[in-house]
Amino acid sequence: MGSQAKTSWRRRFRSYRRSLSARSCRARSSLIVHRALAAAPVAPAQVVHVYWPITAQREVDTRPLIALLRARDVEVVLPVVTSFEAETPTLEHRRYDGPGSLTANRWDIREPKHTERVPPGAIDVVFVPALGVGQDGHRIGHGSGYYDAFLQSVACPRVALTYEACLVPSLPNASHDVPVTTIVTEQQVLAP
Repeated sequence: MGSQAKTSWRRRFRSYRRSLSARSCRARSSLIVHRALAAAPVAPAQVVHVYWPITAQREVDTRPLIALLRARDVEVVLPVVTSFEAETPTLEHRRYDGPGSLTANRWDIREPKHTERVPPGAIDVVFVPALGVGQDGHRIGHGSGYYDAFLQSVACPRVALTYEACLVPSLPNASHDVPVTTIVTEQQVLAP
């Protein structure tokens, strides 16, 4: 199954997200966040990489997760796109110092620009964005390859946050796709 199959899955997952009201998205995200905080790889972590949500696309809202982690004195790290070239998807990782430290990139994704860089090896857990996830841990993201490139450089747990309706038995994957080690939905936590 190749890119055509992935495109079909992306369409399906995006359609589901569009069907969610803002209220439903908030309620589901809250359940997911609380399950994620209790998940085994997250509880002892001191440095956690979290993506900033694209709320207009009904992505699982990680802002409450970020606030709760910071309240526990966990260092939160956000991704910053450093290359917008399709051939070289590259992220760096910077400490999150609150909403005032964020600026929008060309895709209107909020990123910390002038905070301390954090090397990937210092990260204890990575929260990975996903449109959908297979029960085997393979995920489908937006298709740019940023997280697959990044995940090849870390050995820490990788946690996907997704809606239960976007958890399926399996998804097409390629040799460069890096599976997640934990999946959190509003109903369950899975370790593929």
